[in-house]
Amino acid sequence: MINFKKLVAPYENDLLKTLAHFVSIPSVYDEAGASETMPYGKNIDTSLKEFAKLGEMYGFKVERNNRYTELSLGEKGKIIGIYGHLDVVPASANAKRNMYELTREKDILYGRGVADDKGPLLAAFYAVKALKDNNLIHNHQIRIFAGGDEEKHNTCISAYSKTHPSPDYGFSPDSDFPLIFAEKGMLHLLLSKKINFKHIVSITGGLVANAVNDRTTFTVDNIEEVKDHLTTPHQIEGNKITFIGVAAHGSLPHLGKNAFLLGLKELATLNHDDEALKLAEDFLDTTCKRIGAYHHGKYLQDTTVCVGIVDYHDGELKMTANVRCPEEPSVMVILQEILKTTGFTLLHEEHNEHLYRDPASPLVKTLMKAYQDETGDTKTPPTITGGQTYAHHLDNTVAFGVEPAGVNYAMHQDNEHIPLKDLMRATAIYARAIYYFLNLNDEN
Repeated sequence: MINFKKLVAPYENDLLKTLAHFVSIPSVYDEAGASETMPYGKNIDTSLKEFAKLGEMYGFKVERNNRYTELSLGEKGKIIGIYGHLDVVPASANAKRNMYELTREKDILYGRGVADDKGPLLAAFYAVKALKDNNLIHNHQIRIFAGGDEEKHNTCISAYSKTHPSPDYGFSPDSDFPLIFAEKGMLHLLLSKKINFKHIVSITGGLVANAVNDRTTFTVDNIEEVKDHLTTPHQIEGNKITFIGVAAHGSLPHLGKNAFLLGLKELATLNHDDEALKLAEDFLDTTCKRIGAYHHGKYLQDTTVCVGIVDYHDGELKMTANVRCPEEPSVMVILQEILKTTGFTLLHEEHNEHLYRDPASPLVKTLMKAYQDETGDTKTPPTITGGQTYAHHLDNTVAFGVEPAGVNYAMHQDNEHIPLKDLMRATAIYARAIYYFLNLNDEN
């Protein structure tokens, strides 16, 4: 039997150099710089071009699109697909290190994208290269997709799926090990409400909709009355109070501290503003119970809500709410429950229903076998996630790594990281999984 750890070990230095290069590109969606030829802005376009160059350098066939890049090997046979993304959420002002520079402290790699999703995508790429260099790829097609809009609207994979077939066996190296067999439904909402907060002139904060708001600035007209009574971490400049929270992935809002909601709650308490206090407390309950939309599913468990970007001017509050939903009821039912309970007006919505893959399918059984054979871990079962991956847009595809059960790589947070040994282990797991697919007897 092939020793996949030894097979991928020679590629460690190349993987690190390539990852450092991609981390150095701040590939954040740039709405202001977007154009017809660069729909996500210059930096994401640069990342997609660099991924194409990487494929060309090592003999892959390259399909370059302004929304994605696909590298492929083989023209016939069943399709083994790998679907990752090169766009990242922005680094916040709270970060203690340059998140667009790969840094290493002992065995730990830090940088935006090392865990979500540049590191895992490149691990999968070098897994394929290791198989290719050792003449272990035959009879099938391997396609490696790198998208540019996973963190915002998924228009990259939507465009791709309209013109390309789903794989026979596919995985997205973007979530948890050992495997994700079900993903929650999602509502991405832009909400508006007319409300007159006492002594608050304006509010601005948050970077993205799918991360806990970790920095929000309130302009107030009673700074002298409140400044000595604030307990939430903050900075004061003139009549502006910037509350500082803790970012967390939008699917795990309970792991963060929402700067907007905590700041609003504190000011509302000091200003005796019952309406503002209720709003803050309603959305601080991340289970959706206080906004009338709590549900619990057999597989996908509880609803969650994450408030991201906020803006308050001239008596109108606008904010994004990222809601993750179990298998029942429909996400549109949950949307109506939220609007009815909170009194917000809906300005814009995007949604996806939940995803479920049969744990007994050849796809899931083969990936689980690859994980178990490589790690020796036969006890950790496949699991579910509140996140959404490219698997939502393709048949025969699941999320597969890289974060082990019970471990937090701080994706979307200020200290995103991954141990090098975990990244190399993922590379070996991916190589083994692809090898198993290449040699799979579909009758078994």
